[in-house]
Amino acid sequence: MNPVLKSGLLLMACLCLCLGFGLPVAATAQSATPAKPVALKQITVHIGYNPLAGSLPIVSTMMSEHLFEKEAAKLGYQVTPDWVQFIGGAPPANAAMVAGRLDIDIDFGVAAIVPRIKNKIPIVVFGVNASHLSNAVVVRTGSNIDDVSKLAGKTIGVPIATSAHYSLATIVQEETGKSLQELGIKLVNMSPSDAIKMPEGLDAAAVWVPVRYMDQTLGTASLLMDSSGYTGPAHKLKGARAPSVKNAWGYPEGFILDRLYLCARQAFATENPNLLLAFLRARMKAQEMAVANTDKALAAANGVWKLDPAIAAKARDTYPENTDIRSTPVILEYDALAIIKASEFYASIKAIDAPVTWAEAKAVLMPAAAIEKSAWEAAGMKPSVAAMETNFKGSNPTWKDLNIAGGAPVWLWDQTPDWGQRKYKPGPFLVK
Repeated sequence: MNPVLKSGLLLMACLCLCLGFGLPVAATAQSATPAKPVALKQITVHIGYNPLAGSLPIVSTMMSEHLFEKEAAKLGYQVTPDWVQFIGGAPPANAAMVAGRLDIDIDFGVAAIVPRIKNKIPIVVFGVNASHLSNAVVVRTGSNIDDVSKLAGKTIGVPIATSAHYSLATIVQEETGKSLQELGIKLVNMSPSDAIKMPEGLDAAAVWVPVRYMDQTLGTASLLMDSSGYTGPAHKLKGARAPSVKNAWGYPEGFILDRLYLCARQAFATENPNLLLAFLRARMKAQEMAVANTDKALAAANGVWKLDPAIAAKARDTYPENTDIRSTPVILEYDALAIIKASEFYASIKAIDAPVTWAEAKAVLMPAAAIEKSAWEAAGMKPSVAAMETNFKGSNPTWKDLNIAGGAPVWLWDQTPDWGQRKYKPGPFLVK
């Protein structure tokens, strides 16, 4: 562990003991004279988020209720949060973080975290903002493509080297045993919001949430299969789950796993470990409040999304945190494995030179382990470690059966033989 960050964590532990996580300290005979109030350390924290992400019901609650500011005050800070929108993906956020203009970001998945690790961008990953990023493959309405194998020789619109590309390549590989190249599939680099409109020349598109739910409203596309393994109206199975998903490394969650990670600039984390703790505790409180009033949280998010209410509800339901199916944001084994497995795909398309190693993953995940444990303890140690290890299971109006992969928490890495690695399964991408 970075020695400076380690010392910061020790300082945080001492401060937490002194403050009692906001609990009052009993007065003594020697403290009859009221103590002068301690001045809070003033700081502006630059926080990147994606207003189109499915985590917005929770994030908007965190913002509107000023939860980060309240939790930070308990730990000695007067925080002014500067919420910065990043819709253009990872590159602008990476540039801002490298330049020191971004302290924390919360809405980037494996497609962003993998190159950050491989390019040695100094980061600390301190939690998960959202799970189950179920991307989808849609086909033109009225198409005779009723099976993934029939995508052979077709033209598909997809943002290259993103999670949508990763999902498409995995679905094709797992369903047919062949790669996109082997099937002669032509990829056209374009945004999902454009691709789902099926402009002339496209046969299919790979899209993400919430775009995947716009198919029926637009009338241009129909769901073939998603990365959770569920088929849609265009597929011959008509809504049944594909049998091949049972052999995938990400089962029972899906063909793959993806997450939106809580990520901090390393220098910021080293200087302000208590602010990572405050942010994580605020994120936990925001989820609790959003789940207690899902309609209010969704209305706040949809004030930004401006979607048909039915589509907005489906987007909310796809992320299990919004309906309390996954009830903790701490890093678990499968959250780490999602990074490792995604890196195998990105190495296979030459986006990076080699997959992320477990040592590389540990270097960015372990520095905040004590912070995550402290936040979990302050939340009453719920869910239990045993519950984390048995996955998160539940349902909501859009998903009848969600099974979100978990595992032992990150603070047990050195106490658990082959933490994370014990969950590893080979395939579907081999790096030659």
